[in-house]
Amino acid sequence: MAAKTLGVLVVLGILCSCRQQTVLVGDHPKELVGTWQLLVRSSCNQYGVKSDALTLHADGTFDQQVIFDDGKRVSASAQHWDYNADGSHGHIALDKRLEFFEPELTQAKKGGSAGMFEVLLVDFQYEPVILLNPDSDCVYGKE
Repeated sequence: MAAKTLGVLVVLGILCSCRQQTVLVGDHPKELVGTWQLLVRSSCNQYGVKSDALTLHADGTFDQQVIFDDGKRVSASAQHWDYNADGSHGHIALDKRLEFFEPELTQAKKGGSAGMFEVLLVDFQYEPVILLNPDSDCVYGKE
């Protein structure tokens, strides 16, 4: 009986150890470089955004293209981003991401004004996502 219990514990230990948290290194980790598309779900479908794409470049710059439901397009290019790790999560700092959660800010963005500084959470629990708010399902997923 003890051998059977020990065997089960060993198997569980192996399974648990295989699921380690991803830890990225550097200010601009290669795992984050690429295009991240906003997944417009229930928490963010009321903001009038049809699509929002962040393209993170290895040199620490990023571009953002937003298309609103009414067809208006707003782009920001050559903005800057950095990454830092914090335990099981990371944080990505975007110097001027176009933000569309406040109606007055959205109207200004449609007029072509600059974005705002944000620090967003990067979660690697299942598939990597960039969270706009930990309490919502508005996330950027990597293409």
